[in-house]
Amino acid sequence: MRFAEQVLRGVLEVLDRRRSVSHLRAFADPLVVSAIATMLAQDLVPGRGLGPAGLTRVRQTSAEPGAAEVFALYQRGDRTLAIAGRIEAGKDTWRLVALRMY
Repeated sequence: MRFAEQVLRGVLEVLDRRRSVSHLRAFADPLVVSAIATMLAQDLVPGRGLGPAGLTRVRQTSAEPGAAEVFALYQRGDRTLAIAGRIEAGKDTWRLVALRMY
């Protein structure tokens, strides 16, 4: 659960431009990093104009051995938004391999 919180918090920090996209390379699949870079370049970050994002609740459920689905709520201004993804165990650590934001 700790990894899920850390990686989702990191994603939100990158989307708020508090960290660079390269920060995620150690924790996320290259396709996820590319998708986040595209969201930033095309200004497609959900609710970004409402203020900085703050992670409020994270949940995780096992999908299969070595994989889990993660989902969380986060606040931007007075709105509550959602983020979901999939993490998979690698050789040394977990990695974020899928991401969806609402």
